Amino acid sequence: MSAQAPAALLVRPSSGVVMHSLIEANPAVPISYEPDLPELFRRALRECRELERAVTVAELAARMGHSPAVVGVVVTELADADLVRVVRTPAWAERLRTWATLTRPVPVAVIKTLIVSTRQDHTHSALTRLSGDGPWCLQESPRIEVATTRLAPDLDMLALGISDLGGASPGWGDVCREAFGAVVVTRDSPQELAATCEGLLALREADVPVVVLVHETEEGEVDTDVVRACLGLPSRTPVVVGDVHGRGPCEALMDLCSALMSGGGQ
Repeated sequence: MSAQAPAALLVRPSSGVVMHSLIEANPAVPISYEPDLPELFRRALRECRELERAVTVAELAARMGHSPAVVGVVVTELADADLVRVVRTPAWAERLRTWATLTRPVPVAVIKTLIVSTRQDHTHSALTRLSGDGPWCLQESPRIEVATTRLAPDLDMLALGISDLGGASPGWGDVCREAFGAVVVTRDSPQELAATCEGLLALREADVPVVVLVHETEEGEVDTDVVRACLGLPSRTPVVVGDVHGRGPCEALMDLCSALMSGGGQ
């Protein structure tokens, strides 16, 4: 069968997996582990492991000799089981483009996004994950880091990582200027949630739409209703639970884009 498919073809709208999404085997899963799944799923996982690099869904389909649509569904299920992970998806760039041009009369070339946390290691990890490269330090105390990434040939993202910037700091004016949105990273401890409120208030006063990413730990499930209540978030503000060192920042940005396009996120 042909390995060609339209780049915009979504396998499942909620998954964000498309024919030219880049995927890779999850390195945290031992190679010796064989999931209790149909042979087609196990074969796709073996192909990803043997390649030892990121591969598109279309290329994986060509290697397996199956329809890209079928392999796309397989990849979606493997990703849901955390056996493979999506490295970058064109849907992300397209959603950010749509988000950025909602209220703009002309197309934008750069999307400015904020990553805000009380912890510098969290902002650093999120910037690294979003850009695929380490950020560089713009200033110390409070620390502001910068990372850029090319989302599409005509679209770049400029991400600023702001850690421990007090809510009353005059620096918020410069940080928030021309920002399309912010990912606020926190943990669900009472102390960190209380400290996170300062940054949220400053973002709210600057009319910057936010998504809250609650860093997932092994200490138990996160109660998003408690997080929402502690932070005083309206129902339209997305709250995402995920690994700030893994796919969490990308998932949070996608959810913020979806919320903004449907009139939420403020």
